[in-house]
Amino acid sequence: MDATRADQQPLPGQLRPAGTDGIDQIQADIAAALRSTIVLPPYDEVLRLIDTLKRHLGPLVEQAKGHVQEHRPGEVAWYREHVQIDNAQIQLRSGPGDGLVSAAHRLQRLARSVQQLHRQIHHDQGA
Repeated sequence: MDATRADQQPLPGQLRPAGTDGIDQIQADIAAALRSTIVLPPYDEVLRLIDTLKRHLGPLVEQAKGHVQEHRPGEVAWYREHVQIDNAQIQLRSGPGDGLVSAAHRLQRLARSVQQLHRQIHHDQGA
């Protein structure tokens, strides 16, 4: 029996192949990380999302490094992209913290970093 399209869809937090589905997945993971709730998510979910967003962020940093070469030092875009790349590299090196609250805050900083680089790259590509 052939698998249906729904059976082939990744679970939330799993990476999809590059392309439109990959962009949709990145946006879904950012939204999940930035959800505003009174109750903190389970620690395991926070750690899973941190790992997932780091897997998104690594390739985005490499793409951004290529884009920064398109601008001259001193231009606002050059400076902005360098700041975003530096912040993203800090996020990639940082751990989750000592507990659930620090991990949840860390997750949100990581999600914002992914969001900023993702927007910058796709804006530069005319998407």
